[in-house]
Amino acid sequence: MHLSCLLVFVVPFSWSLVALFAGSYTLRMWAITAGYHRYFSHRSYKTSRAFQFLLALLGTSCMQNGPLWWASWHRRHHQDSDTFEDPHSPGQHGFWQAHMGWILCGRYDNPDLSNVADLAAFPELRFLDKHKWMPIIAYAVACLAIGGWGGVVWGFVLSSVVLLHATALINSLAHVWGSRRYATRDDSRNNVWLALLTLGEGWHNNHHHARAYARQGFFWWELDVSYYVLKVLSWVGLVWDLRVPSLKVLNASRVVPRVVAVPRVPEVV
Repeated sequence: MHLSCLLVFVVPFSWSLVALFAGSYTLRMWAITAGYHRYFSHRSYKTSRAFQFLLALLGTSCMQNGPLWWASWHRRHHQDSDTFEDPHSPGQHGFWQAHMGWILCGRYDNPDLSNVADLAAFPELRFLDKHKWMPIIAYAVACLAIGGWGGVVWGFVLSSVVLLHATALINSLAHVWGSRRYATRDDSRNNVWLALLTLGEGWHNNHHHARAYARQGFFWWELDVSYYVLKVLSWVGLVWDLRVPSLKVLNASRVVPRVVAVPRVPEVV
């Protein structure tokens, strides 16, 4: 897939293909952030079974495995965050292992799904987890129908690779680069650049402080596109019971700024 990105120099260029890339990236990034992460992993809002399946279908098309696999490892990440048992802790295992190595090594291909029994109760989610290549192929065919082979290269191949690395940056950089508002037991950071790239996931210290909420940009200046879309969907009844942090949560466990003691200079008599 990575080598196939070079085909952008082979297929005829057009701005419509760039628009297809941008739309494909944004749609599927939202499926990961609002679907795989905030819904399946944390159940931070409610929706119908039909819309739940649509979220899972779009998420599976992202080439990041099925919803049960994704949610299972993410729940374990929070349980063991930045300990040796965390499969993608950069502090414990290094940048490459946190970014991509844990996916490629094969050690984590078959997780114990006992921690996602709430999701495994749905046969359609189990089907997507088992046949994860079907939505991927269907998405590639849809891009072919929209833009020909150029549509496949820009709308499927390039967008999938960029989407994968943008998602992985939350594992590899959001525990290293940024600021800490809350005194969590891990190394999670808030980072505005990662938040812009991932539609709001970069407010990672906020999220690790209070993981069960649909809103991760806690304050008005923290852009959280995924939450804004969920809010609009709640107005038309597609989702409901969006969980948002209370004032008590917002003000709890703040990181106290370090105070440097100034040596006292003895008085000169």
